[in-house]
Amino acid sequence: MWRRGERLYALLVVLVVLLEALALGGLVVAFSGRIFNLLGSPVAYRALFQALVLTGLALTFLSAYILLYHAYTASKERLDRKAYEDWLARFTEALFNEEPPPPPPWPRPALEALLNLREMLKGEFSERIADWLRQVYPHWIRLLKSRWASRPARLEALDALAQARLPETLEAILPYLSHRDPVLRLGAARAGARVARGEGLGRLAAALLEAGLPRGALLEVLLLLEERATPVVEAFLSRGGREEVWAALEAIGRLKLVALAERVLPFLDHPDPELKAAAMRALYRMRYPPKGYEGLLLAALKDQQEFLRAHAARLMALLGNELAQRALWKALSDPSFYVRRAAAEGLLLMNRGFLARAAEGHPDPFGRAMAQQVLREAA
Repeated sequence: MWRRGERLYALLVVLVVLLEALALGGLVVAFSGRIFNLLGSPVAYRALFQALVLTGLALTFLSAYILLYHAYTASKERLDRKAYEDWLARFTEALFNEEPPPPPPWPRPALEALLNLREMLKGEFSERIADWLRQVYPHWIRLLKSRWASRPARLEALDALAQARLPETLEAILPYLSHRDPVLRLGAARAGARVARGEGLGRLAAALLEAGLPRGALLEVLLLLEERATPVVEAFLSRGGREEVWAALEAIGRLKLVALAERVLPFLDHPDPELKAAAMRALYRMRYPPKGYEGLLLAALKDQQEFLRAHAARLMALLGNELAQRALWKALSDPSFYVRRAAAEGLLLMNRGFLARAAEGHPDPFGRAMAQQVLREAA
């Protein structure tokens, strides 16, 4: 990925290296001829002088460019910052005085100020800024459709559309979810999550199912959707593969999508331990007791996978019945520190007195110590 000015810097470095290679090659030829008495001393001295001159010129040009580049960028940053603040003041004044904005086209600092205002403000003010952005968003659309636009330019356009949050721009974003460049696919997924509304959520879900993004990126997209995530999560659960289902289960818990809790329960019996753990985490985060699935939780408390036993202990506490108390009492004897910790915290959640009994008389010394530690922390 190139920043402004780096292409010229790279070209200058290539030219310097080529000049140095030319100078060294001339020196090798001249002194080889002198060694074998094929060339006289003046020829060798002349080659040495030329090499020194070329080296000096190359270093001078390179040093001058670096110094000028840093001086220019520092000055330009100050000017851009001043222009940004001026445009921000002008847009804010027009917004609160209910006046029209300065007429476009707007320079880059003005667009940054407008996008930041769109991010910060809500309600009527935000909608007015959206109307202003509609006057200039075709510029970003043209960048996305251009065959010659660089990757940084396309990423910048996707980021701008994400901040603008204009639903009508979704159609220009979706093709990038099938782009061969994974960085552009991720940028398009983030932008689509910020932009999609209504029927666009279904098109976004279909594109994401074909995008081949990793689970972390899919989860990020679902979290960016916030209260609009339900249709996409349902599509992931119904038609997605392992990565999409994992992301959907995680999103249900983190976004507290209680309406989808019933869709999570069947995954408590899934053969994939990671999906089973994701379902347990989702139910625990929603504080949704899995009534009727006690047998699956008891089996998970005996699983060979440590993380499944820990998640099962946390989730068992939500049942709040005598069966859960007995299971967590037994889990205090688990060889894993994390399972014992989860069991002690679960007993604290259900019945503090029961945990106090475990702290005094649990047969396992490690379980007894864990109960005492959790009680101290709670106090």
